[in-house]
Amino acid sequence: MSGTHPQDLGLVTLRLPVGAYASILHRITGILLTGAVVLGVVLLRDSLQGAGAFRQVAGRIGGPWGHVIGPLAVWAAAQHLFGGMRHLAHDAGWGFGRDRSRAAALTVIVLALFAGLGALWAWP
Repeated sequence: MSGTHPQDLGLVTLRLPVGAYASILHRITGILLTGAVVLGVVLLRDSLQGAGAFRQVAGRIGGPWGHVIGPLAVWAAAQHLFGGMRHLAHDAGWGFGRDRSRAAALTVIVLALFAGLGALWAWP
């Protein structure tokens, strides 16, 4: 046997194209949105228990955790939406060239970032 062994490069040392990061973010945001939907249903259920419960839920949404989770959920929704549109464009045969694919992936990431920053700015 030879003295050389395969080495595990790991994800940290690999330089992935921006399209790969956009696809990975699409999957991660899908998972985050699942949690956000569950949280939204729980908050809705709690808010429908009466006027006092509604004020309590509104206080939670307007509190420090609401300022983190709300804009994060908006960013995740925007990233997932725009990433899904990018995947649909690939399914339709558009954007397979290196330049078009890179531009589409960067556009998805930047638009989602602007949506998240806009939500952070506008959150009550």
